Amino acid sequence: MLALDGITKTYDAAGRRVDVLRGLSLVVPAGDMVSIMGGSGSGKTTFMNIVGLLDRPTNGSYHIGGQDVLAASPDTLAVLRNRLIGFVFQSLFLMPRLNIWRNVALPLMYRGLALVEARRAAEAMLARVGLGDCAQMMPPQLSGGMRQRVAIARALVGEPAVLLADEPTGALDPTTAQEIMDLFRTLNRDLQVLVMIITHDPLIAAQCRRQLVLRDGVLEG
Repeated sequence: MLALDGITKTYDAAGRRVDVLRGLSLVVPAGDMVSIMGGSGSGKTTFMNIVGLLDRPTNGSYHIGGQDVLAASPDTLAVLRNRLIGFVFQSLFLMPRLNIWRNVALPLMYRGLALVEARRAAEAMLARVGLGDCAQMMPPQLSGGMRQRVAIARALVGEPAVLLADEPTGALDPTTAQEIMDLFRTLNRDLQVLVMIITHDPLIAAQCRRQLVLRDGVLEG
């Protein structure tokens, strides 16, 4: 379960106080699938960075699976981020000089897992997302939808509690975008991982069990 309570985020912009998030609270049960929509300036990026343990709020509490993640030191927080959060970034950030299974195995290598075990886990996750025959291919050889599947496999290979996807279909054609959403729903059902999708597309948001809107630093819905 993911639980945020009273989250605020304030910046000092040229001596002027800017309240980006204003007392935001949210509880998402384990295994749920939720979408977060928000326009430019709504606080969506700041919210995503806090959920992903990339930034700390000014005030409030944040627990994942009952663990107070904000109480952790910076070093411990990096470990928690690696173990608790799986990221699918809008820009994907695949390593072009690494083959597909090595890209997927990166989170496990950062944990110090032996290469043979990391490869086995990466290839199993690639098979789960429909790329079992592509392990030796390089990212430039893949279509946009295939690269998105690699990014999803990489996000899930470490068995995180939360899968956080930032505009995961924004650069895809409608048919491929629907295939990716079908994959998210299947993985959510089969792995019982909490999926949070940040999107501007109401058609994508509507496919999640729960839809929320972030407006002026406050969640609605």
